[in-house]
Amino acid sequence: MSSSDSELKRITTELNNLSLKRQQLLERKKIQCIIQELRGRIEFGQPEEAPTQDEIDSNDEKLKELNERISELQKCHKNLLSGNDCKKEEVSSAPDQNTVTGELPGSNVFFVEAPPTIPAPTVILDLEKLPTSPCRTQCPECRQFVVTETKTSVNSMTWLVCFMSVVMGCVAGCCLIPFCLDTFKSTIHRCPKCRSSISTVKKL
Repeated sequence: MSSSDSELKRITTELNNLSLKRQQLLERKKIQCIIQELRGRIEFGQPEEAPTQDEIDSNDEKLKELNERISELQKCHKNLLSGNDCKKEEVSSAPDQNTVTGELPGSNVFFVEAPPTIPAPTVILDLEKLPTSPCRTQCPECRQFVVTETKTSVNSMTWLVCFMSVVMGCVAGCCLIPFCLDTFKSTIHRCPKCRSSISTVKKL
């Protein structure tokens, strides 16, 4: 793993942690504001348990610091993805208003998963182009996308190869070889759900 990959992984992990902390602080601030408003409406109770303005201001300061740090990490993350070094550019301490908002925590962080290493299965809709092996297609009867079941059967090509073997002098049982090989047989595709015949691939 290269240094840029490890740096991207570290920044991604720190962004996740900071987004979670910011969300917790925002929820705590909302609860404190609700309790403070209720304390102002009620004349009795236990005012010492209600949050003070200093606690709310402290949460605001923490939120501001988190927003600044998240903004810095996002710029470093963007620079690393574009091939630049995040240390070369001076990162502004003010949070980016276009990407960092206090109302939607974590909404400015996007993670894109890498595509799978194996290719997607090919769906063959033209029944005349079905191969001799099982493949994915749409059944014309039940209209479902399925992987066909294949079965081989003797056809005219099998008999033709057998007679040609007899003519060439293979009469000691070698003329029966085409009946044992799927290469000289037709392939029948069936739907595994409705059990109907989809197509027959003929050799001749």
